[in-house]
Amino acid sequence: MCVVVAKYLPEYGWVLAKNRDRNYKPVVSIKQSNRNGVQRLYMQDDKTRYTEGVNEFGVAILSASIMVKKDEKEGAAAGSDDQSERTYYAPDGIRIRTALFKRSAKSALNTLIKLQIPGNTLIADDNECYILEGAFRDYHGPNKKYEYTFKRLKKTDGIVRTNHGIDMPWAGYQNNKDNPHEKASRKSSENRMKIVLEKLKSIRTPEDMLQVLSSQPEKDPQMNPLRNDEKRKAMRTTGQLLCIPKERTLHYRPTYSEITLKNYNALNNQKSKTFFEVISSRKLFDI
Repeated sequence: MCVVVAKYLPEYGWVLAKNRDRNYKPVVSIKQSNRNGVQRLYMQDDKTRYTEGVNEFGVAILSASIMVKKDEKEGAAAGSDDQSERTYYAPDGIRIRTALFKRSAKSALNTLIKLQIPGNTLIADDNECYILEGAFRDYHGPNKKYEYTFKRLKKTDGIVRTNHGIDMPWAGYQNNKDNPHEKASRKSSENRMKIVLEKLKSIRTPEDMLQVLSSQPEKDPQMNPLRNDEKRKAMRTTGQLLCIPKERTLHYRPTYSEITLKNYNALNNQKSKTFFEVISSRKLFDI
């Protein structure tokens, strides 16, 4: 469960950021792929192959789940000690990797709709940013149906999304009085969104965006955008992602994850069309 945010910053263009929350400690790899003549740079969760990132055309994609039961099942499989369950490949990661072959945010948006991606998904390039809200009705039943809405954001807009539907109120966590877990999760989703929205106007730089996402004003860690909860199986912020389409950059800040960089220098060599930076978990960076 996550928080995603987008805002247009005059010096940088559209900037996307995310707190990625999991109920297990992920091992994350940074992959730079050159398939089909397109360079893509993305974060990969090695247990599920879930991915998000940016490509050489400055198309960036970040997403927060609103198919929450599906996402929690995925997290449970990834965290299992049963090796047979670790072969699970997150279908949303495949969808995002496919959309990152596209040359514009609009084209990537159309691809994600065609591939029926669920979630609150932000798709941006330097000049355009879209919010795509998608979910399945009767996901595990005989009448499975994909529904979605999307809109292009104005440069005067900023947007925050968590794990409940806004344009499709039936999607994501609900205030279900008969399900205490879901009711508590809905409260968390609403509160995390509210905290970031209240600080959205204060964001002037990408560093500001990560600082806002690092807010922890509540005593209950589940109510904060940055969830630093040490209880077993609790949702916890495992890392922060930042994409700057204009610069074709992906930045990752591990907060509760292991990150593997087999060849860091190769990610940023003279032939690179996309660029990566790891951010210290102790100190935010200057761009």
